[in-house]
Amino acid sequence: DSWEIMGKLLVQTSLTSGLEMVYNEILSFDGCEIYFYEADWNKIAFGDLPMRFKDGIPLGIYNENDGMTLRPGKEYILKQEDQILILAEDDSTIKFQPSSIHQITEIKLVNSKLEQKQKNILILGWHNLAEIFINESEDYLLEGSTFDIHIKEPSDEIKSRINELKELYKGFVITLTDSDSLDLESLKAASPFNYDNVVILSQDSSEQRADKIDSDTLIILLLLRKIKSELPLADTKIITQVLNSENQEIITQTDVDDFIISNKLITMILAQLSEQPLIMKFYEDIFSEDGSEIYVKSIALYSDTFPIKTTFGDLIGLADQRNEICLGIRKGRESKNAKANFGVTLNLDKNEALVLNKDDFLVVLSEDEL
Repeated sequence: DSWEIMGKLLVQTSLTSGLEMVYNEILSFDGCEIYFYEADWNKIAFGDLPMRFKDGIPLGIYNENDGMTLRPGKEYILKQEDQILILAEDDSTIKFQPSSIHQITEIKLVNSKLEQKQKNILILGWHNLAEIFINESEDYLLEGSTFDIHIKEPSDEIKSRINELKELYKGFVITLTDSDSLDLESLKAASPFNYDNVVILSQDSSEQRADKIDSDTLIILLLLRKIKSELPLADTKIITQVLNSENQEIITQTDVDDFIISNKLITMILAQLSEQPLIMKFYEDIFSEDGSEIYVKSIALYSDTFPIKTTFGDLIGLADQRNEICLGIRKGRESKNAKANFGVTLNLDKNEALVLNKDDFLVVLSEDEL
């Protein structure tokens, strides 16, 4: 269900920035992709696999009898019939090496955890995606989290649906306000920068034209930027949906933190399925409420000494200490730079020297966002 995938991604993005760029690379045919690969494993442990590939990061195992398991654990011994799921540049470059290509230098793990807390979320506009977003949030957000929905002249149908959501999710505080987000004074009155997240959706639920919806989104982003200019300490995260991928560059010129190009993302998933139907099992797993998911986590959760001079192979070892699989990095200073893929680089050379600062991130496959 494409909308469930979008809702899940919207929730995950509200927790950690940068996921759209990670999925854009994994799903496109330009960057790294997920492949199934088999070899003579010779009873190797899963934890030893990463350093046996010059190109590739093993994510899990699959066989017809047991199905798919992501992050099976470093002690898992591969069976001869196992295939691995591996993130790699190309299937032609995946080769299981007879010996390790990198000796890990252990980095001392601080192992901080994010403090789970109630979130206050402002939703500007309405879309079916909002319902799925609230539904999926039940698995991630604490009771008492708020969803304030602002729509200009909401229809009776929308009012009725939001009342139903209030009954369904009594652990959340859900409110509806008649407000025009395209009007500067109305938007100011909503105090958007008092919220943890602002989510911008379609301003007219009956509007079908993607460019009209995106142009409304751009206007709101510009108004938010004007309001924010008077509040230099505001750290609210702004997330929006972009329907036409050609508008991406314009949208990124504003202060938006994350955007989800829904049509493009679903098209890329379908394209991958046409080439490799088995990959659907991977997406079913990472977009389900249980199991492993991809997160972009602050490096400050792993270390308290900066800058860190290290290698990508050592970062894989660092994440492994938290039972996570490191897929790549995100450089904080490049987070607004479209030409640098917004700071995201996946599947680096394991011997590549890196310098990470406190505002940088690890892209990891993990059980949760904490």
